[in-house]
Amino acid sequence: MATIRWAAWAGDTDLSLPFPPGWAVTECPPDDADDIGAAGIADAFAHPIGTPTLSELAVGKQTACVVIDDLTRPTQGARLLPAVVDALNAGGIPDGAITVLAGIANHRPMLGDDLRRKIGDEVLSRCRVSQHLSWEGCVPVGATSRGTPVEINAEFMAADVRILVGSIIPHAGTGFSGGAKLLMPGIASIDAAEAFHRGPVTAGRYNVVETEARLDADEAARIAGVSAIVNSIPTSRMGIAGLVVGDVVAAHRAGVAIAQRVFATTAPANADVAVLSLYPKDGEFLQHLTAFAPYKTAAEPIVRAGGTIVVAVAASEGFGYHALFGPGRRMAAPNVTRVRDRDVVFFCPNLYATEVPAGTTLIRSWESTLEWLAAKHGPSATASVFPCATIQLAR
Repeated sequence: MATIRWAAWAGDTDLSLPFPPGWAVTECPPDDADDIGAAGIADAFAHPIGTPTLSELAVGKQTACVVIDDLTRPTQGARLLPAVVDALNAGGIPDGAITVLAGIANHRPMLGDDLRRKIGDEVLSRCRVSQHLSWEGCVPVGATSRGTPVEINAEFMAADVRILVGSIIPHAGTGFSGGAKLLMPGIASIDAAEAFHRGPVTAGRYNVVETEARLDADEAARIAGVSAIVNSIPTSRMGIAGLVVGDVVAAHRAGVAIAQRVFATTAPANADVAVLSLYPKDGEFLQHLTAFAPYKTAAEPIVRAGGTIVVAVAASEGFGYHALFGPGRRMAAPNVTRVRDRDVVFFCPNLYATEVPAGTTLIRSWESTLEWLAAKHGPSATASVFPCATIQLAR
């Protein structure tokens, strides 16, 4: 028996996975950390990295725009945004002059209960909320030295104080998410986002701190005049393991150092089977690539040639939506992830085979997944289980 995390933002529970009695199963959790609590949040706001406090940044300013990411990310906005708004109030910017901007990049808008889960009733009752739309409402403010156009949400650019609230987790293009990535592509135009993804992102790697894509995003944030970031590092249960506040580069790098410690995972080599849970990005099947973080960062293969990778996806919101990478979109991939010399199987109870690309091995129950695995690997095999693989990095 092994346990994985399951259904981020839609239950956040533990899912037990039985295995055949003759299998040797190793659970591979991250090092993880305790939640820092209210005191830890307050301490991070009181001791920013590389900038004055948010209250000091607000002094003499009239308006503020605070960007928050969406439900494809584990950022606990309802816990963090009240502190941001309170700090801006203390500096002289009232609730009515603060806009909370949903930095959805090219995902679907957040509506109704989405906003309550991500932003929380307190801030919803105090501040105006706006949705980023990458097709219009963006203004050109320059270009990076790598040629990426910096076309950014006009509401953000019109504000006197510009804050990005997100989380730092592994990312294949920028090494880690968070920081300037919430601006580029988080609130950029569709054309800027496409240029970013076709250019520097293609050379990215997991767990590399300053990829070309990260440096490009950092440059875009400087051009756009980001005032500060508020970035959390999630625990395996979507708590807050760490929090950094301050400069878009310096604070982000400090947060990455925390993330590398929290996400570090001992990953046995050459198992017959590895189960990679997409949690905490398992709301959409489209996010499945991010479950490969431990596989991509291991010094030795975590699955032997001829073995099987099982990606466990709750897909609480179904296949998902992306204006660049979704089916039929300008950057759509023709197939789901393939891994050389290994089978990839998707355990996903909330989708049908008709909803995923042709050729995808999708199984809707764990019992049927076990039957498939037993038919291939027999009564004796080794399996490694990564309970929240999206935020796990092999040592």
